[in-house]
Amino acid sequence: MNMLTIGNSNLSVTPQGLGCMGMSEFYGQSDDNHSKQLLQNAVSSGVNFFDTADIYGYGRNEILLGEFIATLPDRTQVVIATKCGIIRDEHDLQKRGVDNSREYIFACCEASIARLNTTIDLYYLHRVIDNPDAIFVAMSAMASLLKAGKIKAVGLSEANAEYIRYAHQCLLDITKGKHGISAVQSEYSLLSRGVESDGVLDTCRELGITFIAYSPISRGLLSGELNTLDKLDHDDFRRTLPRFSDENLNHNNKLTTALTELAQAKSSTPAQLALAWLMHKSPAVIPIPGTKQQKYLQQNINAMQVTLSADEMNLLNSLSANFHVQGTRYTEQAMRSYALTE
Repeated sequence: MNMLTIGNSNLSVTPQGLGCMGMSEFYGQSDDNHSKQLLQNAVSSGVNFFDTADIYGYGRNEILLGEFIATLPDRTQVVIATKCGIIRDEHDLQKRGVDNSREYIFACCEASIARLNTTIDLYYLHRVIDNPDAIFVAMSAMASLLKAGKIKAVGLSEANAEYIRYAHQCLLDITKGKHGISAVQSEYSLLSRGVESDGVLDTCRELGITFIAYSPISRGLLSGELNTLDKLDHDDFRRTLPRFSDENLNHNNKLTTALTELAQAKSSTPAQLALAWLMHKSPAVIPIPGTKQQKYLQQNINAMQVTLSADEMNLLNSLSANFHVQGTRYTEQAMRSYALTE
């Protein structure tokens, strides 16, 4: 499997990673033992890039990943990305927000290291406060963590082009050119292409920053297996998302239907085609599909073997660009609270 270097770092990862969030929360019931076996299967198949955050399962996802890492004969077998910056309290569900302060970042990093039982390879600011001074403070904190050896690289999640550029320059200035932003993570799929038009992808390309695409199968919508919400657990958070409401889901699946027809002609699945489309966009785009099931893990990994011609890429680009998606990717409140874009 070809390895890629995450921008402005020495981290070497596979062209596709594994999102671990759903193993602990948001997508219904899960089983830690089953999840650890899934993680082992991913490593055995060659995948080495694993994504989590301190708020997933209120820290339990990091604990799960840490327990798995402890079973590996060599820590360097995996590259671990985690995040900080979102305030979320299991005992006070109304307590939500964003904190990019130096003290909060330090405290979160120590807590994540304790749960993971290892230092952090790639550390993201999960959400970025809309204030240049706050970004400078956050990058100063990240620079201190880099110097202390607690993290190896810095990332941003759901940041706009202006703040990516500013944070990158701040980090370069503070570290005297030793470190810049290494990765930017945002939602990116055939149904969510905002980063192509808002300058985020162009900025990452210009600055040598790797783009990490989360929800590359649009939370399962592009799998062709989610025609209704009947199969979802009662607490699956997709039930709350506008894009998955009955009327919107029925409309959005029209794109999946067209994708399925194209996939069948290539003896692949629509999810594999969606992943292949992203990986063919650029070697600096790395999708991190999440799953709790072995069959989907293997299907996703096999997507790395799907090749797309220039004509097929043009067809997929056109199909997606001409399709009007119904429903935002998060609730209106979340979109507003975290200053998210389409």
